Amino acid sequence: MISAEAPNAASGSPPPEGLAMQLPAKTRHVLQRYGLAVVLASLALFIRGMLPFPEGASIYQLPVAAIVISAWYGGRRPGLVATLICTLGSWYWFIPPVHSFKLASDHVLPFSIFIALCVLLTEFGANVRRTQGALSESEQRLRVMAETLQEILWFESITPQRILYVSPRYEQIWGRPVTELECDPEAWMESVHLDDRQNASTVRRRWLAGEGTDRLDVTFRIVRPDGETRWIHSRGTLIRDERGKPYRASRISEDVSEEKLAQEALAEAQTQLAHVSRLTTIGELTTSIVHEVSQPLAAMIANAAASARWLAAQPPDIAEARAAVSNITADGKRARDVIARIRALAKHQVSHTEAVDINQEVLEVLGVTQHELRSHNIVRRTELARALPRVTGDRVQLQQVLLNLIMNAIEAMGAVDDRSRELTIATDEDSPNAIRVEVRDSGPGLDAQGAERMFDAFYTTKSDGLGMGLSISRSIVKAHGGRLWASPNEPHGAVFRFSLPLSGKALP
Repeated sequence: MISAEAPNAASGSPPPEGLAMQLPAKTRHVLQRYGLAVVLASLALFIRGMLPFPEGASIYQLPVAAIVISAWYGGRRPGLVATLICTLGSWYWFIPPVHSFKLASDHVLPFSIFIALCVLLTEFGANVRRTQGALSESEQRLRVMAETLQEILWFESITPQRILYVSPRYEQIWGRPVTELECDPEAWMESVHLDDRQNASTVRRRWLAGEGTDRLDVTFRIVRPDGETRWIHSRGTLIRDERGKPYRASRISEDVSEEKLAQEALAEAQTQLAHVSRLTTIGELTTSIVHEVSQPLAAMIANAAASARWLAAQPPDIAEARAAVSNITADGKRARDVIARIRALAKHQVSHTEAVDINQEVLEVLGVTQHELRSHNIVRRTELARALPRVTGDRVQLQQVLLNLIMNAIEAMGAVDDRSRELTIATDEDSPNAIRVEVRDSGPGLDAQGAERMFDAFYTTKSDGLGMGLSISRSIVKAHGGRLWASPNEPHGAVFRFSLPLSGKALP
């Protein structure tokens, strides 16, 4: 990029001498325009008079050239001045009878055509000058705008491939000189991170070839010469010719490193918050956990005692002892499964995506909350669709969503005394590409405003609540490409629904 510096008026150096520098710039420019017109017209007449041109159309060739140049450089009025000088000079010196302003009859038509042509060329030259001036001014405005943007502005030719313009911001973000792009238009690709280079190159190549959409939208990392890594988001559009073939491309590249770091920090904070929420919920389920574990342990103790009695009998009853040992094994597995589920919920682990049977997850979470349901005299119903397709997701996170919704329903029905307390869990296909889970209760229900506000962080109607359970649940469902919402249940209570896509892609 080449830039010019203006003279420093405050430098203290004396101004240059001479009339040209003492006159205002506008006046100097006017004198130059009209002076050039007079000089060119006079020079054309002089050369015409000195050289042995034959009579005829050659009389007007050099004057016409002088007029065109005068109008192109100076505009309409200097062009008309040159026209006047050339017309009068040609009439007086070169059109018979020469050295007079009489006009022979056979020269009337050519001379009239010459005058009309001069006026036409003057107007044409002036229009060319205006167009070039407007184009230059427009380019200057675009350059000034491009140099003030925080983004990089690119213009490139596709056939032949070359960079037409890149704003100076490139050197600040890439840390490399713009001049390298003049020799190699693909030099910027050398800075793209090795893990992103293949994808960025393929997307750009297909875009320039006109395959698919004319819009470019790609995000990748670059590694600067100093070793710093930055995230770049590029957007662009193609310009096609009358045959529909791409021949120009423009794009804008911006440094989104701070935004990416903020997103990663937010995701980490949400993960930590979700872990805390799971631990809080598990703390609330302590009684249920103790009950679920103590039941198989008590059964194991009873079966062990029974087995000892059968073996001590005379004669020993081997069959009954074997049956008691089998019961011990089954109860041990049941206790192990309960502990494994609690451990998975409590463990702070990296998200793991797999094919999840949502019906199986519903039954496992209901097993954890079984004691809570019984202690609150809640009737549990399940309406699980058969042969429900699996979804792609993190089973621990989906269990957390189900656990939050079920615990909220249990707490909501805690004050209900005038009707039965009923909790219904239903699953079904929401569409050919999604499944739906519903948690219905017979509690006090929702109002129109509360149905949406309850998903806001730190909003709670419980005196000892943190207001994070539903907010975290919605974040988890959204991260799986689904959506979570609430509505009133008929005739009493509330319904919480969430849908999940089968493909892992976000639902519309």
